[in-house]
Amino acid sequence: MKTYHYKNDPASTFYPNHKKDSKDINIHVDCGGSGRNRRNPAFRALKTTIQPLAAEEFAKITFEQEQFDIGNIYNAGSSTFVPRESGIYYVAASFTFGPDENVPYRTRADIVVNGVTVQVDNDYWNQLGNLNVINVSGVLQLQAGDLVEIFGTSSTAGVIFSEVESPGLGYSTNFEAFKVS
Repeated sequence: MKTYHYKNDPASTFYPNHKKDSKDINIHVDCGGSGRNRRNPAFRALKTTIQPLAAEEFAKITFEQEQFDIGNIYNAGSSTFVPRESGIYYVAASFTFGPDENVPYRTRADIVVNGVTVQVDNDYWNQLGNLNVINVSGVLQLQAGDLVEIFGTSSTAGVIFSEVESPGLGYSTNFEAFKVS
């Protein structure tokens, strides 16, 4: 068993293999000395209102409340993510949908960049009486100034519920992204 003794560390006083002539070990941790001493851009936004969704309508989903926004890359007023730096980003969103009628339906979530769908998740839901949480995510190469938005549609009319963090309620309606590299 190899154990280390750290100079001036009272927590390391137990070292069964420590010898009188052992050398102290110095560990250097570089926390940002390589020129990058700031955090990566990232945001997470939540939906705070219920949003109606008409049948077969392709509608922008709004996320009105910023939970955090590192780098000022999210606009809650327009529910739009705009990267300030080009790079690779992880983008994800989810929304909880409740149909107006108790019928099987198809629901879809899209990540849209500059008006073009770049990632989609399409769910068929046959669990009558239950809500559906639709998730979409992707690792995307984005340019500074791109407009990233979330859209949704359903084959039946219903509502998109707000984010709820209560025991027993699992409504998940959020939009988030962070720069990977």
